[in-house]
Amino acid sequence: MASKSPDVLPTTKDKALDAEIRASQWLASANELSERGSTEKAEEHYRKAQFWLDRYNKLAGNL
Repeated sequence: MASKSPDVLPTTKDKALDAEIRASQWLASANELSERGSTEKAEEHYRKAQFWLDRYNKLAGNL
């Protein structure tokens, strides 16, 4: 029976990359919603994109 490899904790660099990806996904979604005319939903997605962008900047030391 094969043993499980130990879980590896994500590094700060990994967390920053994840935050950058999430920010990009939320921004793309917001832009698409905005183009369709769903302004309220788009604003919500823009706020979420900004949250993840702020998190990325903090993790990357860009404050």
